[in-house]
Amino acid sequence: MADDIKIREATASDVPRIVEMGKNFLMNGPYRDQLGNPDDATKFCFSMLVNTKAKIIVSESDGHVTGVFAFIVFPHYFSGELTSGEMIWYVDPECRKGGAALKLLAEAEKLSRALGSKRMQLTAPSEEVGSLYRFCGGYKKIEVCYQRSL
Repeated sequence: MADDIKIREATASDVPRIVEMGKNFLMNGPYRDQLGNPDDATKFCFSMLVNTKAKIIVSESDGHVTGVFAFIVFPHYFSGELTSGEMIWYVDPECRKGGAALKLLAEAEKLSRALGSKRMQLTAPSEEVGSLYRFCGGYKKIEVCYQRSL
């Protein structure tokens, strides 16, 4: 239930679980062919935890971390305006109907504003996810990203 969900900033003790959720996201999404070394993901998480322009927040239910949202604040490359870029937003599939994802987004937006961000950028690995962003109000599709190995 949404009332049972606690949103909090991540701590170092959450990093193994965050890496596990990140791996689940990558294995089940469009990035499955780009899995890297888990040690790199662990180092990245720790670097985010100490970065004053980044945040990792988690959702927790019954003492178990069920979701994660990480973002970094940067001057947008076109406007220079401080922008929060989502790095990962993942909730365990069995917990997605309880409202954790929306609570994570709301907290990320609040923390982003506190860090001076004027905009939040979210990635959408599918049209279905893009529809969720439009449902959240105010989000609009700006660009679609493609990539290949060099």
